[in-house]
Amino acid sequence: MADPLQFLLTVLMLLLVPGPTNTVMATAGAGAPRSPVPLLAAELLGYATIITLATLILVPLTAAWPPAGIAVKLAVVAYLVFVAVRLWGKRVALDAQQVVVGPRLVYLTTALNPKGLILAVTVFPHDHQQLWAYAGAFALCVVTCGLAWFSLGRGLAALSGPRAAILPRVASIALIGFAALIVSSVGR
Repeated sequence: MADPLQFLLTVLMLLLVPGPTNTVMATAGAGAPRSPVPLLAAELLGYATIITLATLILVPLTAAWPPAGIAVKLAVVAYLVFVAVRLWGKRVALDAQQVVVGPRLVYLTTALNPKGLILAVTVFPHDHQQLWAYAGAFALCVVTCGLAWFSLGRGLAALSGPRAAILPRVASIALIGFAALIVSSVGR
């Protein structure tokens, strides 16, 4: 996708749509007061990892051996279910020091996020002379959208008061929903 405006709009659309990373970022925002900077760095690194791996390894591998694509999808589903189970038992309290979501969870969730595959395969103009400019614009979009989801979680927790304790369970249910969507695509 070489058109810069089309690239930006597509990236923003993909990053703003609810998904596993956004769910985790909102849950992080709903947790103990903390700086979002390490989480945003983890999200950037996660997207860089999946886009690079998909471009260099996964796309060629699944083209040569289609069952590899099914294995990747099932690994993502297993991870999302694992995170959902982990989040189910967590409680959120804005005044507590408990960290429900840390950078490692954000990184792994992002690195396994199917959006990264979409970005690698259909959005990034890999052969463009100005690829570095597209990568920089992408990084800015990731930070902006990640901060928006983190802030949304912070706002929801503040508005819901004592009921904020259910936010990790809502995130858990959303992650199971994303896992179910991926499972439904395994045969396709």
